[in-house]
This record gives sequence, C-alpha cells and structure tokens, in this order.
Amino acid sequence: MLRLPLHLKKDNWLILAILLLTGPVAGAQTVSHREHMVGIRGGYAFNGVAFNPDRKQKMVASYRNASVLYTYYHDLWGNMPYFGLQTGFTYTQQGYDTPDVKRIYEVVRIPLTSQFHIDFGKMRLLINLGCFGSYRMSAVDFTADDPGGKQVVFDCNHIYADYGIQGGAGLALVLKPFEFHIEANYLYSLSMIENPALYSNEYYTYGYPNQLLFTVGIFIHL
Repeated sequence: MLRLPLHLKKDNWLILAILLLTGPVAGAQTVSHREHMVGIRGGYAFNGVAFNPDRKQKMVASYRNASVLYTYYHDLWGNMPYFGLQTGFTYTQQGYDTPDVKRIYEVVRIPLTSQFHIDFGKMRLLINLGCFGSYRMSAVDFTADDPGGKQVVFDCNHIYADYGIQGGAGLALVLKPFEFHIEANYLYSLSMIENPALYSNEYYTYGYPNQLLFTVGIFIHL
C-alpha cells in the first residue's frame, strides 16, 4: 500500500484547514449590488378619460407634473442586478375636453413602481411596471360661458379616490453622485372618475382616466 510521507500529510491538512477557514470569509466578502437614490422629476402630460359611451372627448395637455421620488436598486440572488423599487409623492392633473366642457382635476399620487434597469457603460435602460394610488383634490370646469374656469362642487357623485396601473421605459445617464433620467410612462386608472349615473339613471356613463407622461429627472446617490 502506498503511504504518503508525513510532511505531505501535514501539508494536506494545512491546505484543508486554510480552505475551510477562508471559504466562509470569501463568501462573506461578496457584496450585493445595492443603490439608494432620491430625486425630483417633472414633465409634460397628455390627460384623457376613456368614456363609454363616447362623449367626443379630447386629451388635455398639462405642465403641472412634479414628483419627489426614492429609488432602491438591488440584485436578486446575488447575481442578477436588474431590479429596483421606486416610490414617492407626485402632484399632477387629470382631465378631459368635450364639446360642452373642459374639466381639469388637481391630483396627488403615490406611485409604487418596479423599475428594472440594464446598465451599459454610463447608461441605464429603464423599464417601469407598477401601480399607483391617487386622490382627486379639486376640479375646475372651463366652458364657453365661463372661460376663466369655475370650481366644481364635489359631492357623493364625484369619486375622490383613484388607483390604477402604470408602465413605461426610459434612459438614464449615470454621473455619480448624480443620475439623469428621461422617461415616458402610461398610467391607466381602474377607478371611475364619477358616478356612472350622474347624468342619467337610464343610460350610465363610465369614465376611466388615463395619462401619457413624459418626464426628465435628476437623482442623487445616497
């Protein structure tokens, strides 16, 4: 039977001990890809309401779109650094324009977005998918008789609470500690804008707001 010299046995045990001791340390040195950012975002939106039956409505443009956002990028299982979560506070508008009236709602919104990102060089490709909750604070009607606008008196027929889904894409330029985003997102409400029997108890009208939003943003890495 082949016997190893004593000094080789000792060397083997030493190598094994080093591997056992350094293995967990090496594993502990694997750092997850995590980034925290806060920033502001603003832009231009096209707001509309999908009415059924149709009211010959048109979209209404709006510059009043501003957000304060927190973004958290993290990896999955230690080797898939594509995932992120974004939330914050948004002030925006909803509205529509029919032959009879143009109505503009002032809205506050809290988004909850999964922001997937693919990094290449100093750029990121952004893919957004998520949901939101909103609150319609007030509304103003603009008509031919009152072109300056008239405050809408909210009652039980007007629905304050709003929620829906959103999705979009964008590009980011990463110049740490700053990051610049340009994005396009589409938001669709699953909550009606008003009581469907508001205008008739026989013929209901269903209306769901939507928004096409183009934004630019600046973020800072924490």
